[in-house]
Amino acid sequence: MTAFRSRRYEDVAVGEALPPLDFDVTLTSLVMYAGATWDFHRYHYDPAFVAKLGMPAPFMDGQMVGALMARQLMQWGGGDAFVRKLSYRQRGTVYAGDSIVFRGAVSGKTNENNRALVTCTLSVSKADGTEVVRGAAATIELGCRS
Repeated sequence: MTAFRSRRYEDVAVGEALPPLDFDVTLTSLVMYAGATWDFHRYHYDPAFVAKLGMPAPFMDGQMVGALMARQLMQWGGGDAFVRKLSYRQRGTVYAGDSIVFRGAVSGKTNENNRALVTCTLSVSKADGTEVVRGAAATIELGCRS
């Protein structure tokens, strides 16, 4: 497991871009997520079943998109960070075989009740530019030097 350097609230600037997260959606990743979340609906892992429904391939659970956004935030924030809030609406279906990219930027900073909070806007798109999520909002708590 990779250890990530913890970010400090004082070092973050509004407008700063989060490093993008590239993710190749494989049938294996869908099965692993289904197993971890006990979501065994066949449309997440059975190509023959979804073909009968007219779909090109098994598709990603919407909560997996959120989990990957949280991964992006935590990789950026580091081991001391804590995702306090994540809000998004998925606008496109992601299928096994798709490649998706997660992007984000710092949109604000506040200090509430001695909590150093950073707000971010996030988006997800397929490699071909198809929008999956836009205008997602997240709040992550970072450590402070003081």
